[in-house]
Amino acid sequence: MAYSDNFPATRPVFMADFANGGKIDPRATFTRSDTPPTYAAPSAVHFWSNEKHLSSENLLLQSSDFDTSWSADNLSDRNSGQADPSGGTDGFEIVESTANSWHRVYQSITATGDITAVVYAKQNSGTRYLMMTMGGGGNDLYECATFDLAGGTPNILHGSSSSFTNVSATQTASGNGYYKCVLKATGTCSSLNVSVTNTTATPAGNPYGLQLYTGDGSSSIDVAFASLSTTGATDYNATTTQIHREYAPTLKSVATAGQPRFEYDPASDGQSMGILIEGQAQNLIERSDSIDNAYWVKTNVSVTASAAVGVTGALNACLVTESADSVPTNHNFFSNFVYPTSASSCTVSLYCKSAGVPRVKIFTTVGGNGRYVIYDIVNGTVLAENNGGTGTVESVGNGFYRISMTYTAPTTGGGRVYLTLLDASSNDTYTGNGYNGVITSGWQFEMGSHCSSLISTSGSAVTRAAESLSVGLSDINQNPIGNAVSAVAEFDTNANDAQFRRVMVLKDGTTGLRIDPQVYSGTGYVYVANTSGGTTELTNKSGAGTGFHKVAIGLDGTSANASFDGATASTMSNADTASVQFDTLQIGSYSATQLHLEGHIRNVSLYNVGLSATNVEALTS
Repeated sequence: MAYSDNFPATRPVFMADFANGGKIDPRATFTRSDTPPTYAAPSAVHFWSNEKHLSSENLLLQSSDFDTSWSADNLSDRNSGQADPSGGTDGFEIVESTANSWHRVYQSITATGDITAVVYAKQNSGTRYLMMTMGGGGNDLYECATFDLAGGTPNILHGSSSSFTNVSATQTASGNGYYKCVLKATGTCSSLNVSVTNTTATPAGNPYGLQLYTGDGSSSIDVAFASLSTTGATDYNATTTQIHREYAPTLKSVATAGQPRFEYDPASDGQSMGILIEGQAQNLIERSDSIDNAYWVKTNVSVTASAAVGVTGALNACLVTESADSVPTNHNFFSNFVYPTSASSCTVSLYCKSAGVPRVKIFTTVGGNGRYVIYDIVNGTVLAENNGGTGTVESVGNGFYRISMTYTAPTTGGGRVYLTLLDASSNDTYTGNGYNGVITSGWQFEMGSHCSSLISTSGSAVTRAAESLSVGLSDINQNPIGNAVSAVAEFDTNANDAQFRRVMVLKDGTTGLRIDPQVYSGTGYVYVANTSGGTTELTNKSGAGTGFHKVAIGLDGTSANASFDGATASTMSNADTASVQFDTLQIGSYSATQLHLEGHIRNVSLYNVGLSATNVEALTS
């Protein structure tokens, strides 16, 4: 007998392919109440789309080797092997010549957008300063800034014919005596000049804004880690013979309130996961992205806002940099007080990426008793769990991970949420170099056993409403559907807890359940009403809380058949369906407000016949 002979001879009376169709059948009803003041709609609701965004970029070649791919004018020497901001030896000494001219290295590039040029620099021999110039293709089409490497405020000069806008320059103390020097402008850039100069004064209208002076042949500055991007970001990504350009999956906000979310897996290059169905959740962290805000208290760290492109594709990720220390010390930041709404499961989550710091620790005192989890954010692993804290790590592209810690809060007492930077040995007390750090955004604290989709906040806690997806049998001309009825679904869940997470429910109003596959503490179950008025467990599937699974159940009025993932069907002969008049197929929850799957439905099918044992095995294999 052919394998296809095991499939039902009757077509479904309702079928939804959420993984490939990407839309809701007009006969089905989807709801999510995105209305203030309960909910800041729609920008706080997010889902993983099938789109990618430019996550990081560096258009300069040989970003720490200023003797290769860089041209030079009027330098007596260029010396590699100098100390760099991170404590290594990738710094480069630029020594001026004795010419009465400008003294520079430069690269020709082509870049349009929010141009950001970054060079780390420090004074070396002689009193010399850094000048950075963005060329716009002509003598007077430039933006120039001089940086005081003894500390101070940069001076900016606009070329007389410059079309650049939004020009700014900043310098920030970094490791090993360096300053992080940043020049920003919106427009089109054709070259970047990195020059030695003998003054912090604004250059007086020379070609390309370059400073002319007679050098002494020996004075110099050290430079390192040059970067130029079109994203507006100031994070550093090293290059050699090729530019750096990395795209990553996009965590999108819902564009229109109340719309369903068809989600794609960021860890598998965009594999469709179907429709996301979640219950109500609230983010109690009041500043999910703005770590520079006073809501977050900093200890021996500095924070640069909007330093990198975050997982949403926006320039909203903060760079948190460890202090430069003479003795071992602690480097962390922590939230204002957070108060759990009940003494139950809590979950802390955030997105982070290593910027030199290899390990971090989530620690919290919210709800009584401190607990923590340690993570390797280079390799994406959980290294240690303490006092009931359970950690997870999810890779979401371009070095970003979503890390989370779940625990049971014994009280509703307020506490704080911490992120502590660790060294390569997981020490939380170490000597920082003033350069290494982490990039982070998307902080969330919610009541529940898992981290739900991102809920953005910008000054107060935000609640995302519960989602509901259902099909009225009258709307598909199947009311009454009769005593013979069957259903099939493919699903996953993010919640492995002691709740009956419904995959789907066929019911009469709010009672009379007959088709009711569910997941409880990671095990899938199918229960069937029997003729004695009770309920019988028809079949179960261990490990149903991880990955996608298929389930099918068939009832013919007197017997029932069910299977998970193609397993030999379980059969019951005394199933009772005759006493119930079904009117609704609820998908991904028990009702509009209860026992949500907290996961995805790839597809679901409803039949008005009773599927046989071979049918349910074939449909779920």
